[in-house]
Amino acid sequence: MRGFPQPAAGYNLDGGELPPTVESASRGSDCAVTSPTALSAPRSPQRCVMSALPHTLVDALRATAAHHGNDRGVRYYGTPTSSEFIGYADVDRDARSIAVSLIAAGHKIGETALIAVSPGLGWAPAVYGVMYAGLGFVPAPIAGYGSADSIAEKAAGIGHAAEAALFVTDRQALAKLGGSVPGFEGSTVFVEDLLADGDADAWVRPDIDGDSLAYLLFTSGSTGDPKGVIAAHGGITATCFGNRPFYGDVDGNSTVVGWAPLHHITGLSISLLIPATIGVDTVITPTEQFQRRPIFWLQLISKHKGTVSAAGNFAFALCTQLVTDEQVADLDLSSVRALICGSEPILPGTMWAFMEKFAPAGLAPDVIAPSMGQTESGLISAKFAGEPLVIRRFDAKALESGELVPVDGEGDETVEWVSCGRIADDVTMKIVDPETRELLPDGRVGEIWVSSYMVSPGYFHRPEATAETFGLSLPGDDLPYLRTGDLAAILNGQLYVTGRLKEMIIIRGRNLYPQDIEAAARSVSPAVGIGSAFELTGHPSAVGLVFEVDEEALTTSGESLESLVLRVKESLMSKFSLASLATATLPPNHLPRTAGGKVRRSPTRIALEAGDLAVTSSSGFRTPGKR
Repeated sequence: MRGFPQPAAGYNLDGGELPPTVESASRGSDCAVTSPTALSAPRSPQRCVMSALPHTLVDALRATAAHHGNDRGVRYYGTPTSSEFIGYADVDRDARSIAVSLIAAGHKIGETALIAVSPGLGWAPAVYGVMYAGLGFVPAPIAGYGSADSIAEKAAGIGHAAEAALFVTDRQALAKLGGSVPGFEGSTVFVEDLLADGDADAWVRPDIDGDSLAYLLFTSGSTGDPKGVIAAHGGITATCFGNRPFYGDVDGNSTVVGWAPLHHITGLSISLLIPATIGVDTVITPTEQFQRRPIFWLQLISKHKGTVSAAGNFAFALCTQLVTDEQVADLDLSSVRALICGSEPILPGTMWAFMEKFAPAGLAPDVIAPSMGQTESGLISAKFAGEPLVIRRFDAKALESGELVPVDGEGDETVEWVSCGRIADDVTMKIVDPETRELLPDGRVGEIWVSSYMVSPGYFHRPEATAETFGLSLPGDDLPYLRTGDLAAILNGQLYVTGRLKEMIIIRGRNLYPQDIEAAARSVSPAVGIGSAFELTGHPSAVGLVFEVDEEALTTSGESLESLVLRVKESLMSKFSLASLATATLPPNHLPRTAGGKVRRSPTRIALEAGDLAVTSSSGFRTPGKR
């Protein structure tokens, strides 16, 4: 696959030392390793990387393995009391074995391979083994909501959309999928067999470069239209190194701790690709372990002196709510440099409460690192290590007209937002009127347009969608831009993300943001959980809200469900000047979400109208759903 943009030379990592790099001349059967290199050329947008860095993720892992051997690697906790470890040298060896088996079976450079393996140490050799053969991998989940057959059908849909030539799995994972994935019955291969049959010493480096396909990552589908995002080796390798400052100036003594699923962009990049590329330890536990015991995340950080981790707002909220003061006393979080918070709207109250709760455990006040990014764009902005967390209040009425007006004090006519930090030096970002494509001044809300080496080349075999989103131009500017679909404004150098363009609710010329409605609902009672707000057309109510209700908290409050729903409706109708509001309630953990925990608003509305949600009460919806 050709035509993907490669990073240019001249990237500066503030003079920090890097792992040994693979010389560009070593394009043959193996890779030569040089000594650690310090880069010092000045930064500038679109002049961002890395003549001395590896060209591909394959070369990057080879360099890490040669420099660190098995002293560093991946530790996986299947349970809170048991873990396994694989060093980077062994990941490299297993990847070579898998690649040799794939090549011997006739697979060619540029093909794609669907991957769904059991949670554990198998992910790293599997994804790198596919890349070591010159193929691109396509991760798919093997767990989630629904039956085994429905999950298998979802994996099959991803595989067929990616035109995958084979399905790489293990026997335990395949059993969880019901024994087969539709359409891949004759092209399923097992990691166990690939490892047993392949001779690592017979591996020859494939003829791939920075333009070659590394993987396809299908977007979470939070707006109901998932697409296969192309990730080229050069852009992703450069991104792994380029993101180091966002992670608190990660150095060779760092340890990344994570629980996000490895088929998702957060888990894949933060827990696997970045650590293997820059040569730092990574500690992983499955999402289910976090869901059962949220404190286990923090206990792993404490035990392994974790320096970097990432999670969505809901994870910070769960830990604050469920971890006891006695458990906090047993934690040591003083090693943390960056807790990256993203993937969903970041609530100020959650951040304040989390910092206050875990300050006795040594959590420094500046480690919370809100960020903004997409699968298509890579990381766009973040709070850099050592910089203060910025939270400000704005005039709610002015916001409805698309203007950020800071105000002092609290009140019903204000909204409070967490800044997503400042824009990276290597990213060119513009705030653009989505209709006229005119540049907007600071303080005005518009669509985020981005140009950087981290931007994907486009969507796999979706030329129309690619043309609508990638490579766009602005007047008087020769850079190619990605239009993100995210709305934001810049004020005093800080980026405030206000919502998604397609999810914004427009009522008689007023712009309402669903996350503001959802946050306001949660403020009514502790029994109100995660919510999903959306616009309704051709309906008596212009706005609908579906939210989860915590039955235990409701019982403790002594309030009935009917009374709670009525209070939520009255509060929101008053606060947002709504003539009416349709509501529906669900039990906890029943609202449609992405793998990263982000609310899926459009799919929620569709599922509700189709009667596919476990509704416990409904008021004002034409089609109330069913239990």
